[in-house]
Amino acid sequence: MSSPVDPYRDWGAAYVLGSLSPGERREFEGHLAGCPECSGDVASFAGVPGILSAVPRDRALDLLEPEFAAEPPPAVLTGLLAAERSRRWRARALVAAALVVAAFTGAAVALAVRPAAPTASTAVPATASTTAAPTSAPDVAMRQTVPSPVTASVRLVDEPWGTRIDVLCAYAVPAGPPPPEFAYALHVVVAGGASVRVATWTAGPGSTTRPTATTELARSDITGVEIRLVQNDLVLLRVEF
Repeated sequence: MSSPVDPYRDWGAAYVLGSLSPGERREFEGHLAGCPECSGDVASFAGVPGILSAVPRDRALDLLEPEFAAEPPPAVLTGLLAAERSRRWRARALVAAALVVAAFTGAAVALAVRPAAPTASTAVPATASTTAAPTSAPDVAMRQTVPSPVTASVRLVDEPWGTRIDVLCAYAVPAGPPPPEFAYALHVVVAGGASVRVATWTAGPGSTTRPTATTELARSDITGVEIRLVQNDLVLLRVEF
């Protein structure tokens, strides 16, 4: 007997790219709490928005599948139009994510061969004129709410469709036996204290990660950002705006 198909299996890319409606986002987040497979999919797509932001808009549009030249007869559309629209935007989100890997490998290689950014020992003086790269470190430090080896900083970037959230998260190497890797979640907080999870990732001692998340919320609607442990929803770091 075949296993039942998970109706949320194709929602991961749309969730990371900010394509779900607020209601669908809440529904999917409730599903993620009990589905390790979908949680793993979301984590694997965490870096896609940052890669997409580096691709010229006209080039990205050229790679999307063309619209069909003609619509089916009206009788066929009856009762199916809403389902077809939902399928199309989810499919486009998955296509965009796949194209990043398949079509923009050259762009990723070009970024990789650029000269490395100055380290702390060779940092450019503050008076020097420099141009920040798209992957430059976020600049607002997050404060710890409980003692931990994890530190982070964050930057919110206004976008026409909402807000992009760039995070730099470092995991120091503690004394003694190294602890295992943990799954972390990024939440945005709005007025009134409600929060929405926008990204997840896994990290261990000595690692540095740069999660990038997107949300349809405007920059002015975001009052805070939190990093939590996925396993128990414990808030490790927080910053208010």
